[in-house]
Amino acid sequence: MFPRGLLPSLVLLLSSPAVAEDGVTVRVRCTEKCTVVLDGKRGLRVTDSTWEFKGIAPGSRRVEATGVLGRPFVAGFADIPDVAEASVFLGGNKRIVVERRSTPPPGTPEWAEGEGAKSRTETGAGEKSVAIVRCPEDCTVLLDGRRGLRRDDRTWEFKDVEPGRRRVEAHGGLLNQRLFLGYVEIPAGTEATLYGDSKGNVKLTNHRSVSAAEKARAEAGRKVESHLNVRCQKPCTVSLDGTRRGASNTTSVVLTDVKPGAHDLEVVFTIGKTRRRATLEVPARSEMFVTVSEGGGIQVTNTKALGSAP
Repeated sequence: MFPRGLLPSLVLLLSSPAVAEDGVTVRVRCTEKCTVVLDGKRGLRVTDSTWEFKGIAPGSRRVEATGVLGRPFVAGFADIPDVAEASVFLGGNKRIVVERRSTPPPGTPEWAEGEGAKSRTETGAGEKSVAIVRCPEDCTVLLDGRRGLRRDDRTWEFKDVEPGRRRVEAHGGLLNQRLFLGYVEIPAGTEATLYGDSKGNVKLTNHRSVSAAEKARAEAGRKVESHLNVRCQKPCTVSLDGTRRGASNTTSVVLTDVKPGAHDLEVVFTIGKTRRRATLEVPARSEMFVTVSEGGGIQVTNTKALGSAP
């Protein structure tokens, strides 16, 4: 029980109403380290002073918070609106009202600025984005509770991300401990790069339009592509990685869009249908010359950097 009179105001920041079909996600923040109980149940601790509760029914809900060593901090009721996300700030006896994206009243502490509730319309508006999350070490990342595509040990990619405030969490290390957890605002229609540091923080470090990102990757790919010159002693058909390339019944095929790495080359001679196969390791930005014969098979005769003299 809390002593009589210890009912500081619980300030709830709202946006326009919307239907909360799956319940409201409520984030409760204190001005100090705290433990929060909402309607008698604990939620998920986000930071020492922030707790999250999912699937909360709209209406009047009792909020109780204790500080260090179980000291009573705040107890009272918060009127949860019918929205997608809402934030409750527990600030002692100070009444704080901050409208989202507006200038806060004088004396508003930094921990309460820029927060508020979001309607489902607002959180789902705009084009979907791509999020790339990087960790300081080997990790597993969840964005809004779902896994993405692992690019490497420290990098995860998430496609079709709804713009807006997204929850990013990572675990790693020998004991799979939490590396970082936080909320990041993802701009609409962008490829957003996020970085979580060793102190448990995660933030947006860079973003660009999805089309610009795809164009940059295409240009980067062209800079490392190589040429492959295939010459047959008799008319033949050439396939690379299972796909026929060039004309059939020819003695020369030149491929100018070969990415560096291992490729399977197959040649079928028109007369006799003799097949010759080999795996070629193609360097970046190079020109490789290959000669194919029925008796000698596939032989690499020369490899040089693109643009250099023969």
